[in-house]
Amino acid sequence: MNWSEAQQLHADAAAELSSVAGKVPAEKWLVVRAGSKWAPADVLEHLSLTYDVALRELAGGAGMAIRTKWWQRLYLRWTVMRTLLGRGIFPQGAPAPREVRPARTDLDQAAAIARFRDRAAAFTAAVAVSESSHFTHAYFGRMNMRDALLVCARHIQHHQKQLPSS
Repeated sequence: MNWSEAQQLHADAAAELSSVAGKVPAEKWLVVRAGSKWAPADVLEHLSLTYDVALRELAGGAGMAIRTKWWQRLYLRWTVMRTLLGRGIFPQGAPAPREVRPARTDLDQAAAIARFRDRAAAFTAAVAVSESSHFTHAYFGRMNMRDALLVCARHIQHHQKQLPSS
């Protein structure tokens, strides 16, 4: 997938998640679904926090702390990341890095969706001018911006499946 296709996939994933999140019934917004660890509000907060960390790194600050050894990153890149980027299969049950774990949130639905949209747009704008930069992932390590866009798009698609449909 080339740069513009990666940008489009990310934009489409963010727009679709915003649409689906907007259709979650208000009475389910703060309710943890059976078999899930997060309520829809938590999912949106997690995604927004992920963008916050990415934006901080792109602005020259600290990104995610790498939590794997060099050989683990190599293994994860050849197995999980390859499948994630190529076929869009996101591993189930992967723990969220500390920096992006949501505290229990009481954001109202419209505010949470607006925050997510704002962060997604800011990330899209930042990577457009930072195409040659790198992004640090807690488990995969440093990656180029095309791969970062793809990982973010797949991450959004993964979490969209956790949102209840009406």
